[in-house]
Amino acid sequence: MKFKEMPYERPNIDEYKKVFHENFDDFNNLDVKEQYKRILNFEKYKDDFSTNCTLVSIRHSIDTRDKFYDAEKEFIDDLYPLVANIDVEVAKIILSSKNLNELKKLTGEQFLNLLDCSLVMKEEAIPFMQEENKLITKYDKLIASAQIEFDGKVLNLAQMKPYLESKDRDIRIDAYKKQNEFFKDHEEEFDKIYDDLVKVRNNMAKALGFKNYVDLQYKFLYRTDYNSKDVKKYRDYILKTFTPFGVELRKIQKERIGIKDFKYYDWTIDFNEGNANPIGDEGFIVENAKKMYNELSKETGEFFNLMTSMELMDLVAKPGKEAGGYCTGLDKYKVPFIFSNFNGTQGDIEVITHEAGHAFQMYMSRDYEISQYRFPTYEACEIHSMSMEFFTWPWMELFFGKGVNRFKYRHLKGAIEFLPYGATVDEFQHFVYENPDVSPEERKKKYHEIEMKYRPDLDYDDEFLNKGTFWFRQGHIFAVPFYYIDYTLAQVCAFQYLIKNLEDHKKAFSEYLTLCKAGGSQSFFKLMEIGKIKNPMIDRTLEEIIPKLKEILNSIEF
Repeated sequence: MKFKEMPYERPNIDEYKKVFHENFDDFNNLDVKEQYKRILNFEKYKDDFSTNCTLVSIRHSIDTRDKFYDAEKEFIDDLYPLVANIDVEVAKIILSSKNLNELKKLTGEQFLNLLDCSLVMKEEAIPFMQEENKLITKYDKLIASAQIEFDGKVLNLAQMKPYLESKDRDIRIDAYKKQNEFFKDHEEEFDKIYDDLVKVRNNMAKALGFKNYVDLQYKFLYRTDYNSKDVKKYRDYILKTFTPFGVELRKIQKERIGIKDFKYYDWTIDFNEGNANPIGDEGFIVENAKKMYNELSKETGEFFNLMTSMELMDLVAKPGKEAGGYCTGLDKYKVPFIFSNFNGTQGDIEVITHEAGHAFQMYMSRDYEISQYRFPTYEACEIHSMSMEFFTWPWMELFFGKGVNRFKYRHLKGAIEFLPYGATVDEFQHFVYENPDVSPEERKKKYHEIEMKYRPDLDYDDEFLNKGTFWFRQGHIFAVPFYYIDYTLAQVCAFQYLIKNLEDHKKAFSEYLTLCKAGGSQSFFKLMEIGKIKNPMIDRTLEEIIPKLKEILNSIEF
């Protein structure tokens, strides 16, 4: 069955409740084997239910102007909190089982840990979560609505990217100005949406008995191995190591391209001859990706052949389409789906390898009967995506031709520079939710202060961005608070796989494959042990990696 042929049926909350009662009303009267069977029965039903919800999400993001799926998205936004509340009742019943120790042997400890985190959800949260979902959808639609007149065309934000990376500096400057005009024209809307989100989330945290939203969201993100204090220590670690590393790389860049008054709009160009862009369109990229994944391994070949035959990808930027890229799963069919916005830049290859890393992990974990084990917590799942970007390096000539080394250099340099930005986004969000009553202006001022700490050589040359508004375009800040430091943690893990891969490909890919097969069956720290990766939060990990990354960068000739 192709994706477009997958039937949608509106999820029914009454049926969800009925299946819940059928499986859990007499749960504590059953022996452990029957209890486990009931858990799996409910999981199987949830696969069908969640697939219908996911079909709505995907089809709405492909075209936010589609009236049918726009209405269904509103319905799902209201539905999910009700479902989450029932799932908490399931968690309470399972965790109170008289057979819990025996049940743990069947389900695995991580399943019970995840259930324990979910207990923070209570019925009081439902109206807050429904309002939160509406505001997130409002933000997504606002971003998707961008129609920027440039170069004789009407473009969305994703379609502007080639101009932001033009080797012609005047074009870059004009493109940034036009893009910033969109955000400036809608500044009050972005501020209002975010201010409303902060208030709704803070009130929800208070209603659930938390001091503020920080600890509540850490629970919602199932962070069982570390807390916000550990994250602060890790951010300081990035500031000490990768901030100076990034500044050093940009000094080299400045000298290479010969621009004395080096501004932010120059950060996007690493070579006077221009950045390396793919030498073909979507069809060209998909065909070469198919060749690449069939040569990388038997497993990746089978996976990507399935993705293409079932048309489980929507890749090109177009009007009305949501921004960004993602991978999600259609549990009923045991397949992933990849969404992106190709625009003719190297980001097209980065996104298809990144999201394919997520999708490949889902494919390798598809047979777990417990749904929570098919996809790990955010920081762990990003290891698969970011590592896949590096495991595919040997095939990059297929996409970039003679520009392959320019791609590799810029790809690795961008990954290095990302860590201080990721820390910026995270520290900003901690400030916001620890100080929920500050004004939008104070919020923006604080963002600029934080970004200058982590990227001290940043020069926007733009009054609007100097107010601290760059974060308007970072959808994670609006949609999934605190889901960003995860990328930096995973990036450090991916750096380790890059280094291992250059030393011994067979061994490195075998370790990666083992990690993918483990899915979400363990916590982040334990998954790193399974994948034979050093913990980024531990002292010396970053210091040990930096010299090796410099060595790799210096070895790339262009």
